[in-house]
Amino acid sequence: MSAKWVTPAFFFESILLYSLGLGMAKYLGTTLHWDRAWLGILWVICLQLAGLFLWRHHLRVNGPRERGQLRTPPFSRELGIAIAALASGASVTVLMIANRLYRVEVLWVTLLAVLGTLIVSRSIYIAEAERFRELVLSFLMATLIPWMGFLLQTGEMHRLLPMITLPLLALRVAMLLSYQLSTYAGDLNAKKQTLLLRIGWQNGMSLHNALIVFAFFWIALAILLGMPLSVGLPPLAASVLGLGQIWSMKRIAQGSKPNWRGLVWGGAALYGLVIYLYAYSFWIR
Repeated sequence: MSAKWVTPAFFFESILLYSLGLGMAKYLGTTLHWDRAWLGILWVICLQLAGLFLWRHHLRVNGPRERGQLRTPPFSRELGIAIAALASGASVTVLMIANRLYRVEVLWVTLLAVLGTLIVSRSIYIAEAERFRELVLSFLMATLIPWMGFLLQTGEMHRLLPMITLPLLALRVAMLLSYQLSTYAGDLNAKKQTLLLRIGWQNGMSLHNALIVFAFFWIALAILLGMPLSVGLPPLAASVLGLGQIWSMKRIAQGSKPNWRGLVWGGAALYGLVIYLYAYSFWIR
């Protein structure tokens, strides 16, 4: 995937995941309040913009420099945009408090989201969390965003939330591993500290396959635990694509010529398709 498409895809993913949370609330019989929905997605986008530009500021200030290049001043344009996004998010937070949307569950989700964003953007440094930045980012996206959309509507947790978001978390990490495998040589030369470099490419391949198997095992288990077939079967059908990803990874491990584009887009398609099929199943009922 070209780098220029990463940021738009990131925000599109957020909107899709947030709509999944709204769909779950609608499926459970909650009357959707669109003022709450718009406040929630606006808050999420403000936080993501802040995290994105804080990360770019970090790269500008602490990234490698060519010989003779002047040190970047501590206040950059990226930092200014990040501060503006944080201020906008704070304003949205005030509106949410004024509308009495901040129950305990929503408070915990927002606190975790802010903390995770600061960790991922390297605005704060926590040694153990720094080793698993990609996992923190995936948790923010695949778990907390749907929870935010759901909790702002219902105000309380439901067992559907972990049933739905845990396989999405696994598939998102698998997607990242497939992408990082395609850029492994360049990341190694540039000494980028990616998840795949930290755990090793062989372990990364095995983890990729295990995560896909786990995701669809969890979907099947959720059906056995009471999730309606009308909701669980459509995403379970995407296991065909998951098997294709596992097969591609095994061929690469055996020394076959890799089809990097197919592997990367296949991982993204698998993750996006499962989100879409879940969301569609909730919204049409």
